[in-house]
Amino acid sequence: MSNKKILLLVLLTSVFISGCIFDKNGNGKQINESKFIPQKDLPAGFTYMAIHETSVDIGNSSINAIEGVYRNSKGEDMYIQALENNSPSALINEYKLRYKDANWDPFEEIFVNGHKATKVKDYTTMNGQQTPKYSIIWATEKYMMLVGSSIDAQSVMNLASATGI
Repeated sequence: MSNKKILLLVLLTSVFISGCIFDKNGNGKQINESKFIPQKDLPAGFTYMAIHETSVDIGNSSINAIEGVYRNSKGEDMYIQALENNSPSALINEYKLRYKDANWDPFEEIFVNGHKATKVKDYTTMNGQQTPKYSIIWATEKYMMLVGSSIDAQSVMNLASATGI
C-alpha cells in the first residue's frame, strides 16, 4: 500500500474514533463514563451490548438520553435510559400521561435500591395474544431513569437494581 493510502486510512480512522467517543461539544467527555449505565458486574443472565446517545419521546417532546443496551438470557434486548432534566419528577408525570386512557392500572409503586420507583405494565401482542411487558421508572436529583422493557418483571427489576441508584 502506498504511503498516501496508509496516511489517509490513519487519518480517517482517527476522525471516526474521535467522533464515536467524544460528545457533541468536543469537550472530551466519554459517553461510556455514564455512572448510570453499568457495564460490568451485571446480574446473572445479562450481557452488556453497547452504550449510545438516543432520544426518548415523552409527551410532545423528544428528550436526549444516554442508553445502555443489554441482552437477557431469554434473548430479549433491554435498555437503561438516563434522561437528564432539571425536573425529572415532572418528566415522569408527563411520561405517565401516555397511559391516561388505559383500561387497566399500569402503575405499581415499588422500591429500587432503597428509592421509590414505579413499575409500569404495558401490553404488546405476541403470537396473537396480549402479553404484559414491564418497565421501571424513577427520578434522581437530575435524571429520569427508564429501565425495560421485558415480559419478565423480575428481569427488569434485576437490571434496574444494577444501576446502583
